[in-house]
Amino acid sequence: MAEQLSAQPRGSLAPKRLMLLVTIVQKGKGTFFSDYLQTFETNLQICVVGTGTARADLVEFLGLKDNKRSVIFSVVREDKLDAILSALEEHFDTVNRGTGIAFAIPFSSVIGKLSYGFLSNERRMAKGDE
Repeated sequence: MAEQLSAQPRGSLAPKRLMLLVTIVQKGKGTFFSDYLQTFETNLQICVVGTGTARADLVEFLGLKDNKRSVIFSVVREDKLDAILSALEEHFDTVNRGTGIAFAIPFSSVIGKLSYGFLSNERRMAKGDE
């Protein structure tokens, strides 16, 4: 009996892993990209203004207007990440003249079933149903 109990996992694993997607675009394009990311069922996004640290001569050499950027932090499901990154790459080329950076960092845990349900867009879990 003790062997059976120790073989079972402690707590349940989330059905879909969550990632923090960081997207960096030109200042003024944050709202456009935030709205676009929302089509991929991202329930939580935070957009902030950032300033790059490159010297003015390097910014000019690279053909950038300035070093002001919009930084978007989005919580996305891992199973949608490849589609999101591919779509962002396409939009960086067409909308943002090839400028933009996107990368993802995995969440190690989320506290609370309702929090996870909201962040992962799992409606059944977000409503608190069992």
